[in-house]
Amino acid sequence: MSSIAGASGGSITGGKNRIRWPEVVGMLAEEAAKVIKKDMPDADIEVMWSDEPASMDLVPDRVRLFVDTVAKTPTAELEPAGHKSSWPEVVGMSAEEALKKIRSQKPNADVEVVPVGRPVDADLKANRVRIFVDTVVDVPSVG
Repeated sequence: MSSIAGASGGSITGGKNRIRWPEVVGMLAEEAAKVIKKDMPDADIEVMWSDEPASMDLVPDRVRLFVDTVAKTPTAELEPAGHKSSWPEVVGMSAEEALKKIRSQKPNADVEVVPVGRPVDADLKANRVRIFVDTVVDVPSVG
């Protein structure tokens, strides 16, 4: 495999001082982080939903993993008996598709999209549905 010099003089696709990891697209975030850490042990891995706002500041040891595939069944918190309270059919969909499906069936839902592994509040909230996402959908790079 050939490498292409990046703006920092480092290799984009292979070797020491890599700045991009196209091979991790489609991997779970945890697996992708392990691949990146082999090349860049001091990397500060940040896992984010692909539609989540991100700062534009340049941080030389930060690598963001943008994820967007529903990883586990979203469940409504504190849902009364007899009402739809889970959506197993959205597992494997993009978060945007899952949001549309859930909101079409539960318009008053307070839906949150959260990368798997990110800490969440333990409190229970009426109408809250969390969608957990965990598959890398964009090529991660340093910055």
